[in-house]
Amino acid sequence: MKNIQILLVEGEPIVGADLKDKLLEMGFGVIGPFSQGEKALDALSHATADLILMDIQLAGTWDGVETIHRILEKYKLPVIYLTNDSGADTFAKAKNTAPAAFMSKPFRTRDLKYTIELAIANSEKENKVAKPNSNHDNTFLLNDRLFIRTKDRMERVFFDDILWVEAEDYYSKIVTKETHFMLTQNLGKLSEVLENRPEFIRVHRSFIVNLKHVEQIRELYLHIGSKQIPLSKSSKEELMSRLKKI
Repeated sequence: MKNIQILLVEGEPIVGADLKDKLLEMGFGVIGPFSQGEKALDALSHATADLILMDIQLAGTWDGVETIHRILEKYKLPVIYLTNDSGADTFAKAKNTAPAAFMSKPFRTRDLKYTIELAIANSEKENKVAKPNSNHDNTFLLNDRLFIRTKDRMERVFFDDILWVEAEDYYSKIVTKETHFMLTQNLGKLSEVLENRPEFIRVHRSFIVNLKHVEQIRELYLHIGSKQIPLSKSSKEELMSRLKKI
């Protein structure tokens, strides 16, 4: 296994320092530890991690689950939660971020090592599954439209007709008023195709929207017809700025 880099976020500095020593003894690289989610997110703009070890009880404004929500808006990384609180409510909150594992403290060092290795192996396996499609784009871009390959033909989709684009695992779903199309590109790849069109903006890790069709904007959501789409806090300012350009 390659030299795995782990972003370590632990609310108690003494525990974090001890855990870092254990991870280094296991042969992992460590970014951190950080006791605040805000600093952990900032660290990812300067370093590359393969996995996140996240304590749920943190010292900053965000708890561990909120921190992961914000990280996953920008980065796709496996997450292992560490917590003193293994109650149903805490687990339910953490589960919404689709973690690789949820470990209650105290835990055995050997169990943590095995959990990390399994999480990394599963993440690499998922990435390999996605790769066969990565070099086979099924869209062709023109000035005002896309042509999308569907089985034995090409379908025309005008940009103005697109309502939103939604992540579906390693695929993307383009939704129009009449129908929808599945693309083999992931949402990140498709956002590159649309980046020069100001009406399209990625408002959440799982959604790109066409601002021409947005009917309501709220604090955490926007609406296109009856569809409620989550709006990340980091995207809201950019969204308001884009509205002035279209």
